[in-house]
Amino acid sequence: MNFHRCLLCALFVVAGTDVHAMGREEAQVELAQATTAVQAAERDDALRYAPADLDEARAMLNSAQRAADSRAWTDVAIFSERAKITADLASSRSRQQRAEAATAELQRSLDTLHAQPSNGGAS
Repeated sequence: MNFHRCLLCALFVVAGTDVHAMGREEAQVELAQATTAVQAAERDDALRYAPADLDEARAMLNSAQRAADSRAWTDVAIFSERAKITADLASSRSRQQRAEAATAELQRSLDTLHAQPSNGGAS
């Protein structure tokens, strides 16, 4: 039984080494995409409209960067993906809030125009 456990552990170590070597470039691409997504959320004014989501995305990005410093490529990919998804959510919520604000402003303008008395055709 111990022999089988040792063999299984050895297989995991070998498989993990291959994944580690193969995962580095993918992890770095994920990290770059996550960084870009967080920056886009910041440009979309997520700090104002979706601060909790932006904070979470930044925290995940920081975790991904720490994992990259430790060369834990699987963790880099996982944290980066979470950061990217959360940053995209923050961007979406921010754009939604801005669109709703613009729609409300247009509605107020229309209401003001409709409330004004007409000139009755006088020139």
